[in-house]
Amino acid sequence: MKVAVWGLGQHAIRNILPALNQSRNLSLHGVFSRDKKIVNKCAKDFQCTSWSTLEDMLGDAELEAIYVSTPPGLHYDQGIKVLSANKHFWCEKPFTTDLVDSKKIIDLSIKKKLSVCEALMYLYHPQFTKLKELIDKKALGAIKKVNCRFTLPKLDNPGYRFDASLGGSALLDVGTYPLSAILNLFPKSKIKIVNSALIQDHTNAIDSAGKIELSVDKKINCSLEWAYNKSYRNEIEIWGERGSLFAERIFSKQADYAPSIILKNSKGSKKKIEIMPANHFSLMLESFSDSIYHEDKLNHHREAILNLIKFIHDIKESISNIHN
Repeated sequence: MKVAVWGLGQHAIRNILPALNQSRNLSLHGVFSRDKKIVNKCAKDFQCTSWSTLEDMLGDAELEAIYVSTPPGLHYDQGIKVLSANKHFWCEKPFTTDLVDSKKIIDLSIKKKLSVCEALMYLYHPQFTKLKELIDKKALGAIKKVNCRFTLPKLDNPGYRFDASLGGSALLDVGTYPLSAILNLFPKSKIKIVNSALIQDHTNAIDSAGKIELSVDKKINCSLEWAYNKSYRNEIEIWGERGSLFAERIFSKQADYAPSIILKNSKGSKKKIEIMPANHFSLMLESFSDSIYHEDKLNHHREAILNLIKFIHDIKESISNIHN
């Protein structure tokens, strides 16, 4: 299956292009960006094609799917263009910055019978798979508490993150990870927002940090936190009646990193579960391509996209109501 990458920032070059290039079921057909110098270098390095104009890429009859790795504020317009050109639309998180926009893209994908997928790579890593298995099999007993943090240090090249016009937002960026983790760990549960707060960076007109307290089925208390320009934290901690677990680097990790999950029983005795290294970008892309041939998987991706953006919408509304 031939795939193009639209947008050639550091993330795409470092993670997405190599994952596509090494895929068994996918082929990196070409790259596109406004920066022609980067386009030419990537086309040469990865031995793929490129296009002079957007119209040329969208009109390429061999091209089947486009992976969009551009700033969030551009995703809606680009998603409509990709689907209108009868290409599958795979997109970096956040899918869009707005619930209504996401619904419009989903509706068009249904009409066109095309796949839409949101790139939350950690969901496909064996570490998260094992963590979810432990929860589902009640290895900890009834879950009582979840703590989750994803905070980034000051970056030398933050890209779009502090540009409101391009969709800069800590909630939409790092916040999507802990929020999606709760949705995926407790997919059939009723989740209530108990308390939420966003810290505003008024200089750049964005939210630069946030935290939220959630209640899951009125039985599980969840405390989530995310931020820019703080010391690096990337972890989840879960307490149950019979034990607890802790996992570092739950969201972002290198392909050669061997993660683990630390289990403790009710008396505090530790057990370390070693997880094999894996390229979660490759696993994610294989899952995207597989979904094309299965209606239930297509619908799963659509529902997951809408569930997350609705969750984010509800958080914004809850904060707005408090301020009002």
